[in-house]
Amino acid sequence: MVLVTIFSRNLRSSCNILIGACCFFDLILFTDIIAFVYSLYIETPQDICFYINIPADFGAFASNACVLMVGVDRLLAITNPQKYMYIETHKKKYLTLLLMFPISYASYLLYVGFGQRNPKKTVICLLPESLGHAYDLFAMTSFIINLFVPPIYIYVYFKIKKCQMKASTQSVFKSLFVTVILVVSGWMTTDLIGVLTVIIPMNPEVARMIQLYCGAFIFTSSSFNAYVYYRISKDYRSAIRLMFRLDKPGQKWRTKSLNGINQPTFDGSTKQDGPPTTTRRDTTVYPNSRKF
Repeated sequence: MVLVTIFSRNLRSSCNILIGACCFFDLILFTDIIAFVYSLYIETPQDICFYINIPADFGAFASNACVLMVGVDRLLAITNPQKYMYIETHKKKYLTLLLMFPISYASYLLYVGFGQRNPKKTVICLLPESLGHAYDLFAMTSFIINLFVPPIYIYVYFKIKKCQMKASTQSVFKSLFVTVILVVSGWMTTDLIGVLTVIIPMNPEVARMIQLYCGAFIFTSSSFNAYVYYRISKDYRSAIRLMFRLDKPGQKWRTKSLNGINQPTFDGSTKQDGPPTTTRRDTTVYPNSRKF
């Protein structure tokens, strides 16, 4: 998803760039696996684990907040299209403003985690262990952020259903909506369990193991991004196939037409809704032609 956003010139809208940014944060989150494997073979103090896991921690924090910002972008686009078109002319400032929240949020949590370093404690290097008590703060704030995400996306989803929008716009948001359901479900499950391990009195070792295994929900939900966009969004599918040279430039996948608008077929021709039009046969007689 990150590569196709960079590669394709057709994926240059603010929404596409924000989706690419969220996927980039998900990508660096997976570096947590490297830190985990490292700690299995080499005894790792908690402070070293924190430094190794900085990219993964930053990706986890920023990805969570980035999903909310994509929802804000779609909400603005659907509620005030004229203003949004004006904003698109100042795309750099607009994207900087939206991405300030995920980056600032992630940076603050890393700062808190920096103060929780403990060189005397040996850990299995995963996200909860790398942050110390800062993970509790992350679980609670992340849970609050995810409470705002579903209402925004549901509102935008039904708003798009009522509006007459391009099929490509609808398919992109549909794939985005499915992705958000998966990601938010993973995060909400993880955050809820993380909050419960803080609130409910239990053995610290049991709480630690529960938090460690919760990461499976996040990794599973985040790994479906590319597949969902490829299957549902024709814009992303076409861009991905072009990037891997599976299609020739100019070829497009057959799309469903919307409101009688001509839509491109896979062979590059156009298809018109409604009854087929008749064509006149060319009856012109050309000189020097031979009849067989």
